[in-house]
Amino acid sequence: MKPSKPNIPPDLELTTDLSSLMAWAREEEMDIENRHFKDLTLTKIDFSHLSFRSSLFENCDFSDCNFEKIDCRDLHFQSCSLSNCNFAEGYFNRCTFFACKLVGADFHQAQIENVLASETSFKYANFSKTQLKSSQFSSCDLSEATISEAKLTQIKLDDVNFSQTSFFKTPLKGLDLTSCQLDGLIVSIDALSGALVSTYQAAELAKLMGLIVR
Repeated sequence: MKPSKPNIPPDLELTTDLSSLMAWAREEEMDIENRHFKDLTLTKIDFSHLSFRSSLFENCDFSDCNFEKIDCRDLHFQSCSLSNCNFAEGYFNRCTFFACKLVGADFHQAQIENVLASETSFKYANFSKTQLKSSQFSSCDLSEATISEAKLTQIKLDDVNFSQTSFFKTPLKGLDLTSCQLDGLIVSIDALSGALVSTYQAAELAKLMGLIVR
């Protein structure tokens, strides 16, 4: 099942002063919606507890920002940098990430549903206790990420790099990993039960059980 696409209207309002818009949204307790944010650079800014709806972020740099408990629905991120951002306890539904950088991003206890990520880097990202549902990762880098005690439901993977990724206490049952890189994967034998892997991958993963494959 493919993730639901974001519902974004064609007539978005181009917005250059995001800081003022955020201040207004906090004061009035309103959602930020139907906006086009392009070529903005706002680093180490507090976005926490804000709600964004039906908007496009294009070529924006929001590195090192605080998005804790952010509410994101029907958003598209194109060529954006969100590295080292804090998305803890955030909510994402019908969002897409294309050619973005989320290196070291923290999604601890976030809820992620109907999200499509393509050609995007989540290297070193933290997905501890995250709920991931009905989402797809295509040509993405999740190497050395932490996906511990997470709940994965209806997740589709296509050419994802999981090299040295930790799946501590995260069941992988039902995941098709055949197109993924699993070098140095950190996972328990019990968690692997029910995952779909290739013959080559099975031979490599057998080393986790102390088997010597010849």
